[in-house]
Amino acid sequence: MSYKLDRVDLKIINSLTEDARKTITQIAKDAGISRPTAINRLRKLRESNVICLGARINVTRLGFKLALVALKTKSGESRQKLETNLAVCPRVLLLLETNGNPQYLALLYGENTETLVSAVECFKSFSGMEMVSWRRSKPPLKIETFNLKVFPTKSELAPVEKNASIVPVFKTWNA
Repeated sequence: MSYKLDRVDLKIINSLTEDARKTITQIAKDAGISRPTAINRLRKLRESNVICLGARINVTRLGFKLALVALKTKSGESRQKLETNLAVCPRVLLLLETNGNPQYLALLYGENTETLVSAVECFKSFSGMEMVSWRRSKPPLKIETFNLKVFPTKSELAPVEKNASIVPVFKTWNA
């Protein structure tokens, strides 16, 4: 179900886009509304997942390496596994479903070339899925920051569902 934005919602979103650390008072002033109205509108926008507030990491500034991987599934069941597991895989910054072949494009990251290649190699072994191609990539134009799951300790297994049959095994963080 889509959410209908009105002029006030757009003013609130614009205010937060300028600086997500603004106070409610400043957001209300920017939107031309009262503080209680700003609080209620902001709560509704967050609860309906229209906006999401949080820290984003600049992959370019950190020198992370990126790869764009093209994937296609062999069955409906494989498709469901792919969507479920890759959507939560910590190496996947962006997962897009396409209208053609390949069916999916995944933007992966690694802290260095070795980690990135290791992640790509794991994707090659997923059952019920074929890796069509992969290429080293730069960040999407004008998008250098991503929501990134940061794990302060090293681990041999990706922190996703324990019973996921297609979850790659690789280091989740190389500090």
